[in-house]
Amino acid sequence: MASSFRPLLILRHGESEWNRAGRWQGWEDIDLTTMGEKQALARAEQLAGTSHGIRAAVASDLRRAHRTAEILAAHLGRAAPRTDAGFRERNGGQWQGHTRAEIEARWPGQIDSWRHGRITEPPGGESDPVVWARFSSALARPHERVPDGTLLVVTHGGSLRLAAQHAGIELPPIVPNVGGWWFEYDGATLVGGEMVPELPVISTESASTE
Repeated sequence: MASSFRPLLILRHGESEWNRAGRWQGWEDIDLTTMGEKQALARAEQLAGTSHGIRAAVASDLRRAHRTAEILAAHLGRAAPRTDAGFRERNGGQWQGHTRAEIEARWPGQIDSWRHGRITEPPGGESDPVVWARFSSALARPHERVPDGTLLVVTHGGSLRLAAQHAGIELPPIVPNVGGWWFEYDGATLVGGEMVPELPVISTESASTE
């Protein structure tokens, strides 16, 4: 691959309080659970045992992503992550704060219509082109600022899936908390690579809900 491309690791945040409750988060600023913090640490320990080459970390400005990135950066001996609102999750509009069952009750059939492209965004929310425009602009900023090495980006499940689609990756049904992919990136083009390995089982009193 051309030398202008650099490695890029994009991860989803750890489990949040609303992941556990099954609520649509979007731009709502929800904290990690204790499990989410453990997941971030486990991913950091896994990366520390590899030749990751991570030079700098950046993250969405929402707490669940920023805190995940803080844990990763600290454990890997890197500077505190910069935040960028461009890495936020899709704005879910009127669906934010609701469970899937509540959305189905108040907006019958609209989740299915959105998933299959019959409507372009949640009511009052963002479409794929809008999310990708801000996300891709946010990617270019640290690429220009950090001269070399691998960049670590901590974002959200929907934004990560959209990035993976643009990179030509065949998507799994769910991207797990602190899951993600290695990419190559030249400031404009994103090329997909390997998915990060699954984490070892983490002892916890509760399980994550997508």
